[in-house]
Amino acid sequence: MMKSFGKLIIVTIFLAGCTGDDSPNLPPYEERVNNAITELRTDLTAPTNGWRVEYQPVPESGVFLVLMEFDDEQVRLRSDVGANDGYFFDQTIPYRLDSGLGLELILETYCVFSYLFEQDQATFGAEFEFVFKEKNGENLVFESKTDLNNRTELVFEPANSDDDDLFSREIAENLDAFSTVTPQALTPETPQQQIILEDLGISVFWSLDNQKRNIVSQFAGEGTTVEEIISNGGILLNHSSGYALLDGFLVLEEPLIFSLGGRNITIDRLGLEDFDMNAPNPCPSEPSNYPRYRGFTPGLGDITMLSTLLSGTGQGFQESVYTVNVLFLFDDEGNSLSEDGIIAERFPDASGFAFLYGVELTNPDIPIYSVGIIFEDGEIFLREFEPTTTEINRVEIELKNNFYHSGTPKPGDQQGLIAVTDEIFAGGITYAFEFPVSGVTVFRLFNPCNQYEVFLVN
Repeated sequence: MMKSFGKLIIVTIFLAGCTGDDSPNLPPYEERVNNAITELRTDLTAPTNGWRVEYQPVPESGVFLVLMEFDDEQVRLRSDVGANDGYFFDQTIPYRLDSGLGLELILETYCVFSYLFEQDQATFGAEFEFVFKEKNGENLVFESKTDLNNRTELVFEPANSDDDDLFSREIAENLDAFSTVTPQALTPETPQQQIILEDLGISVFWSLDNQKRNIVSQFAGEGTTVEEIISNGGILLNHSSGYALLDGFLVLEEPLIFSLGGRNITIDRLGLEDFDMNAPNPCPSEPSNYPRYRGFTPGLGDITMLSTLLSGTGQGFQESVYTVNVLFLFDDEGNSLSEDGIIAERFPDASGFAFLYGVELTNPDIPIYSVGIIFEDGEIFLREFEPTTTEINRVEIELKNNFYHSGTPKPGDQQGLIAVTDEIFAGGITYAFEFPVSGVTVFRLFNPCNQYEVFLVN
């Protein structure tokens, strides 16, 4: 009897704590929600200069500076995102406060947050809907509504009247110029840059993603030219960092620290001052029309930032036999050479492309350094090139007029192969980049003299 009475007391206490919205001491639920929305709207519109947000969508990305000024219905967004010809530098859009997972701030039309959300086919981790978390002193703290785990936290800090001066929008736009001189077929390659420490005669090579604001530093070497770097060799860096653009500086979140040439070197920021399009072209026969920044880095002196095609991602392109479906050879506009190009014109019955790179074969008649066509009937037709090696990721192709055909050449085949290979390898210089494909090793060769691309499977 006593046990039953004890259970009754516990149940009674539990039910007494579950009065919910029926409690006479609480306003109705809708009234509480409306009051909370009104209070948040009051907080959002309170600061004289609006809010400053240093937005980092994911831990691997860099930081985007956004200033936000709210009135009762609209928010003015100012950012340093230079995409779409500066469309996101200054825009005013409607917003909505709602209740769902809690109090929510929803940006209702396309804006800088929407643009970042779209990156990498909407897998980047950015967002345009935020859940209000708390008020912390003068700051308002929100978190991502869409992140399933490790939700992004956004801290709204009252802005200062001169925070607008921190924007480095011209730098953001100029950095986009470096993305136009990289391989573009299928998936664009992340732009590669050479940072020359002029006073030390040392170069750092990194890839810079201006959309996600992150940098992967690959290697460093003594010298300032490609030939010097290849001759002297270098050291691997294997360093990653997000970055921000603030007050004329590219600021690394994780400083790059290494030792080379008897010097301990730390790069934590680059002051980017003078931009032009007069840097040397990686194709020696072309005019100097590549992007270049000049500036300085504190403690190390003057720097020059150049676009480069030297990259650690192609060092694995070594002696082997490579082939690919003939569809995967592209001109400078991304058109397949087998559908509307010189291969379609010269060899309509081609099915594949072969690149023999210095491997001894069972048939001694086949040149071990050669490129050419694989036909639908299984025959191959190859043109020899001079023995060469991969220098970091640069491969020089000097074609010879020696040929191998596994069958009987048709009239015009030889002239056709000369025309095809001369066009693909015009200028004689290519750069290899490893192309990420699960379960197979794929490289693409990029010709800077005509922007042709050849994908090769090992």
